[in-house]
Amino acid sequence: MFGLGSSEIIVVAVVALIIINPRDLPIIVRKAGKIYANVMKQLNGARKTYGQFEDEVKSFTDFKNRK
Repeated sequence: MFGLGSSEIIVVAVVALIIINPRDLPIIVRKAGKIYANVMKQLNGARKTYGQFEDEVKSFTDFKNRK
C-alpha cells in the first residue's frame, strides 16, 4: 500500500494513536474511507472517459485508413 512496508504502517498507526484520541479514531477512519471511496469513484470515471476517448480515436483512425 503506497510503497510502505508493514513496519512503516505499524509506526504510522502507533503515531496516529498517540496524536489522535482513540475515541475519535472510528470517526476519522470512517471519514478517510469516504474520502478514499470518492477519490476512487472519480478515478474510475476518468478511466472510463479516457477509455471511451481512446476507442473513438481508434475508430476514427481505422475509418481514416480505409480510404
